[in-house]
Amino acid sequence: MRVKRELDASERSLFEGMQRTIRKRSYRNHLRKNLHDSKRRLDRIGFSVPPHMVDFQTPVGWAEKTVSVPASRIRPEGFRLSGNASALDDLKETFEGRYVARSLRSAIKSSLKHGPAFVFTSKGATNDGEPEVVISVRSAFDATCIQDPRTGVVSAALEVLDGSRTNLHVPGWILAVDRVDGQWVVTDEARQDHDVVGCEPFVWDWDIDRPFGRSRITRPLIGSIERGVRTLLRMEVTAEFFSAPQRSLLGASEEHFTDGDGNRIDLWKAITGGVWALPDVWDDEEGKLVRAQLQQLSQASMQPHSDMFKSIGLQVASETSMPISYLGIQENQPASADAIRAAEADMVSLIEYQIELSYESAMLNLARKVLAVKRGASFASVEADTRGLSIRFADPGTPTVAARSDAALKYTQAFPNGDPELSMELYGLSDDQIGRNMEYMRRGEAKALLDGMTGASAGEDIAQPANETANESASEPVNALTADELKKAADALGILIRSGVDPQDAANRVGLGGVKFTGAVPVTLRMPEADAAMLEE
Repeated sequence: MRVKRELDASERSLFEGMQRTIRKRSYRNHLRKNLHDSKRRLDRIGFSVPPHMVDFQTPVGWAEKTVSVPASRIRPEGFRLSGNASALDDLKETFEGRYVARSLRSAIKSSLKHGPAFVFTSKGATNDGEPEVVISVRSAFDATCIQDPRTGVVSAALEVLDGSRTNLHVPGWILAVDRVDGQWVVTDEARQDHDVVGCEPFVWDWDIDRPFGRSRITRPLIGSIERGVRTLLRMEVTAEFFSAPQRSLLGASEEHFTDGDGNRIDLWKAITGGVWALPDVWDDEEGKLVRAQLQQLSQASMQPHSDMFKSIGLQVASETSMPISYLGIQENQPASADAIRAAEADMVSLIEYQIELSYESAMLNLARKVLAVKRGASFASVEADTRGLSIRFADPGTPTVAARSDAALKYTQAFPNGDPELSMELYGLSDDQIGRNMEYMRRGEAKALLDGMTGASAGEDIAQPANETANESASEPVNALTADELKKAADALGILIRSGVDPQDAANRVGLGGVKFTGAVPVTLRMPEADAAMLEE
C-alpha cells in the first residue's frame, strides 16, 4: 500500500473525533439492530420459567414493525422547479435511477432505526462505467459527520468502507485514509470541483439538543419488548403443563409404581397406562384394604397472560403512535375504514411533522449537492440557481380512491381555470402519470389546432409563392395572439419541426411568421446525406 502523506493536525483532529463518535454509539446501535432483526435474547427470565424451557422464548417483531411502518409512509416522489428546466432535468437524470431510489428509501429506514443515516455524493468514474454522480448510503455503524452549530452545514464527514479503509470528506477534498504500520495515513486524495462536503444526514426526530435525532427503538420500547417476550414465555410454560394435566394420587403405595420384578415403572407409562387401574392395598394400621384416590388438579388459566400481553401491546402502541392492530393484537370487533383512519391519525400526523422537520430539507440539500458535484460549481451558486426548488412526498395516510376523487372534483369545481397538474396530484397520480397525462393533453391541443388551421386554409391558393406567404405572415404581429393561443401555436410548431418540416414554413403555417430561429434542430432529425454517410462508414 502506497503512503502518500500523513494527516495534518486539523485532519487528524476531525478524523479521530468522528471515530470516537462511531465507537461511542456502537453498543446502542448493535442493540437496536439485534432487536430490529429479532436476534436479541432475554438477559433476565424470572423464577416462573423452568431452566430447561428458557430456549422456548419467542422473538417479538415490534421493533421491526415500529421502524418499517412509518418508513414505508415516507415516499419522496419528485422535485418541483419552475423556470429552470435544465436543473430539473439534471436532478431527474440522477434520482430517477432504480438504484438511487432504493438507496434513499434504505437511508430513510436506517434513520428510523438508529436516529441518523448518511447519504454521500461523489463524482463517478464515467470511464469505468459509473454514473456521473455516485450516491451511496451509510448507516450510523459506518459513518458520521460534523455540522456547524449555527448553520447546520456539514463541515466534515467520515465514511467507513471496509476493514480499516475509510474516506474523510472535507470541503473540496475526499481523502482515502488507511492504517499502515499502526498509523493512520492518507493513501490517496481526490480534489473536488465544488466546495461542499458530499454528505447529507437523514435524521428522525431532530431537535436542538439532539442534532442526530432519536431512534424509533426507544428505551421504553425495549423494556416493553422484553416484558412481552417474558409474557409469551410464561404462556408457553402454562401451555406445556396444560397439555399434560396434573393429577394427585391419595393413599398410593410404592408397589403401585413397580412391576412384578420390583423395578420402577417409567413415569410416562404410569401416566398413560395402568395408573388408571390401581389395586387396593392392605393397611396394617387400619387392618383393612385401602383404595387409592386419583384426583385431577385444576389447570391454571392462560387468560391472565393474554391480558397482560395485550396491556403491554397498548403501551407499545402509545409509545410508537401506531394502532394496536399493527402489533398483532386484534380488538373484539373488526374496524371500519373510518375507524382505521382514526386509529392511524396520530401516526400520520407524526410522519407529516417529521417530513416537514427533517426529510424535506435533507432531500433539497442533497439535490443541490448533486448539482454542485455534477456541474463542478459552488453550493452558493447552485442554491441561487435553484431558488424555489421543492419536493413532493406521497400522502402518508391511507386515503381511499373515492376520497381522492372527491377532493380533485371539488378543486376543479372551485377553480375551473386552476392548474390541472395540481388537480391530478390531489387525485393521487404519480409524477410519471401526471407527465404522461400532460403530454397527451398537449398533443391533443396541438392536433386540434393543426386541424383547425388546415381547414381554414383549405380554400387558399396553395400555388402562392412561398416568399409572398412568408412576407404576409411576417407582417402579422405575434403579440396579437392571446397567451393560450400562443402556447397552442408553439406546441403545434414543435410538432411540425420534429416531423421534419422547415422551421420557417412551419412558423408561417401556425401563425407565428416572423419568429426568429437560432438554427438549432432536434437531434432526432438527420438528412438523407447523413444516413448515406453512416451506411458507408
